[in-house]
Amino acid sequence: MTNEISYRDTVVIEEKAHEIYKQFTEGNNTQSVPFRTMKDVFMWATCLGAQQGKRRPLTGKRVTVFRWAQFDIQVDVPLLKAIAIVDCGNVNILLNRNDILSLIEEYANGGIYDLHNILMGERRQPLWNLVEILS
Repeated sequence: MTNEISYRDTVVIEEKAHEIYKQFTEGNNTQSVPFRTMKDVFMWATCLGAQQGKRRPLTGKRVTVFRWAQFDIQVDVPLLKAIAIVDCGNVNILLNRNDILSLIEEYANGGIYDLHNILMGERRQPLWNLVEILS
């Protein structure tokens, strides 16, 4: 018997949120499609969810949108780990990638609809609405 932990490497979202991810990643018009990858949408949704304290458990059917390896090891992973530490108040969460994934998936699930509302704001110009929240 071994003590090895099996870590999943897939990042999942709710099927009903998948349309939003596709809306902002599929196409060539950068005005209406401001993100290159679903990972980019996920990171924004996660950060918004964490900033607003909106952790929403995934329900219903789930869709795998990318793998852990797509997170940038120098940018994304430290940010996600920081969110996990702040949420738990304990660095021990860093010992289990499954716990980190579950937590950030819940924050992304809590933030994706707010991201959609921001991007489809007044002007219905996702890129410019995104730029506006950065200023």
